[in-house]
Amino acid sequence: MRYHYENGVKQKGKRKILWTVLPVLALLGGGYILVNTLSPAIDVMSAPPEATAQKLQSEKPLLDERRLYVPKVNIDVAIVDIDGNEKAALEKGAIHRAPNNGNPLDGGNYVVAGHRFQLGLLPSQTRKKSPFYHIDQLQKGDDIYVDYDGVRYAYEVTERKLVPPNALEIEKRTDEPQLTMYSCELAGPEAGREVVIAKPVGTIAWDDNGQPKLKTSVN
Repeated sequence: MRYHYENGVKQKGKRKILWTVLPVLALLGGGYILVNTLSPAIDVMSAPPEATAQKLQSEKPLLDERRLYVPKVNIDVAIVDIDGNEKAALEKGAIHRAPNNGNPLDGGNYVVAGHRFQLGLLPSQTRKKSPFYHIDQLQKGDDIYVDYDGVRYAYEVTERKLVPPNALEIEKRTDEPQLTMYSCELAGPEAGREVVIAKPVGTIAWDDNGQPKLKTSVN
């Protein structure tokens, strides 16, 4: 309490509590935002890449689901059609861009795009909304798998590059079948796009013992 000759006794306990609580709340809020923002970066450490590899070993593709798997960076995400609303589709997973330009079954350029970084309310939501966060870690020779209409297609990375945001040629149909994955730079769409190109190497078949085996066009 404090006495003032004009106002008498003043209560200042509430003000003290307020000035004590506000910095604590600010500190907690800042820490939460930092953890949430960094959650995709630490996802590989918290969920080892073997999780995706084990799923590929144990689960067969479903007829009614299309999925993308990249064991090296633990990508396991649904591939969805845009259906007129690209923003809403990206909330569900990666999207099939330019469907008329190719797919694993018919050949051409199968173009798949996804968010690089999208903030969610919780760290788990941020990781889920940022499936292509680690796309820049992919290198030539890395494995990629796509489940498409009940068949698991295997691809091998042949190239990774950074292109300007207006590089529409990455979505054009190609004479040879290929997979094109891309996402924005972490600095934002204006900074460019990270692009990964992969060639098909075969499909995955299961033997009599239930073990997956690569079936190439040579086999």
